[in-house]
Amino acid sequence: MKKSLLRANLLGMKGAILAVGDELTSGRIRNVTSYRAADLLSRYGYRIGEIVTVGDEKSRIVRHLRRLLEEVRFLLVSGGLGPTEDDLTTEAAAEALGLPLELNEAILSRIRENEREQGLSPNPLRDRMAYLPRGAEPLSPDLSVAGYFLSHRGRLLFFLPGVPEQFERLLVDRVIPILLDALPPGEKVFVRTLRFFDLREAEINRAVREIGPSGVEVGFYPVFPEVWVTLSARAKSSREAEARVEEVARALRHRFPEHLFGEDDRELARALGDLLRERGATLALAESCTGGLASSLVTRVPGSSEYFLGGAVTYANEVKREVLGVPERFLSLFGAVSREVACAMAEGIRRYLKATYALSLTGIAGPTGGSPEKPVGTVWIGLSTPTETVARRFLFPGTRHEIQLLSAYTALDWLRRYLLTGNLFPGYRFARDDTL
Repeated sequence: MKKSLLRANLLGMKGAILAVGDELTSGRIRNVTSYRAADLLSRYGYRIGEIVTVGDEKSRIVRHLRRLLEEVRFLLVSGGLGPTEDDLTTEAAAEALGLPLELNEAILSRIRENEREQGLSPNPLRDRMAYLPRGAEPLSPDLSVAGYFLSHRGRLLFFLPGVPEQFERLLVDRVIPILLDALPPGEKVFVRTLRFFDLREAEINRAVREIGPSGVEVGFYPVFPEVWVTLSARAKSSREAEARVEEVARALRHRFPEHLFGEDDRELARALGDLLRERGATLALAESCTGGLASSLVTRVPGSSEYFLGGAVTYANEVKREVLGVPERFLSLFGAVSREVACAMAEGIRRYLKATYALSLTGIAGPTGGSPEKPVGTVWIGLSTPTETVARRFLFPGTRHEIQLLSAYTALDWLRRYLLTGNLFPGYRFARDDTL
């Protein structure tokens, strides 16, 4: 008895995640479900000790299930619950736990109902989904999504679908509430993610060392082209944990007031949109080398129609002339990738859409098309305001997609920093000296 109690105390709130699927082990699909689950669970105070990915091989699934259940208090398993021959998770669970599979009449009835609605004939493979290990209970209240949980020898097991949207819905609506009720964490956790642009990880890391955070765990996560810094603290109360994190966050905000653009889910485009909304201002975009990427970033934000009037992808020179009014002599004398064309593009779209501000992007994203004078990565960004229009030349490194993404981010960030500070030429790591 004492030995089992000691083991339970050592395990604490420790959990693990087992992701099943050949599509994961082959690299065809990224394992987003595991990392999303780990992030959410850690915010509730649960520790994920291990994330395991295994292919659709029954013996391997069984072996990992047995090992993990010796080491954790709860286990999340994703994938392998569907109606195909390689969906082996339920069979492996029954074998690993030493439990028989039993027919769940409610699930079978739902399968038959779906077949009638879709005009399908009964299929033994679909019927397999109605058989669960003894004692298992479906997670979905209306049985619309495969997934179940059971308690086995003091361990909680959750089996969820591999489809990310279905996985996350069950995780949030069912798994976390069950865990909080059955295994309430012994400490409170507060997590905040700070998002930086145009700042290298080493610079932030040096600042963190100088701040010397006490009782705060700091994690660095490059999410190109951003750098995310996650601050987390554990304490007896939520207030105490939040206070520890906020002390470090406040110091970093003070150290990098322009580069720290957002926190948690606040994207760069949302930060810019909030500034435009506060000022009652509007934005228009003219894009060439980015092909509408900057506009896409802006319109991902709900409510962006309040300030974003629209944009134009003017890839060909004739479109730059006819739509934006770029003079032919600019294109002939300076080329499409030039200060003059960037300024004319920004002015043209601002005038056409009657926007307060406009941004333009024209450049060479590669991998071909560069020259000694204008190498791949050369991008001119134009900014047109109610009083003046300017342009800057940037040299961005990376692949075609990375150059496009850096270009779009820099354009939006330039306007954001201008609205914050009034400085028309804030410093950038990738700016050429001769653009100022």
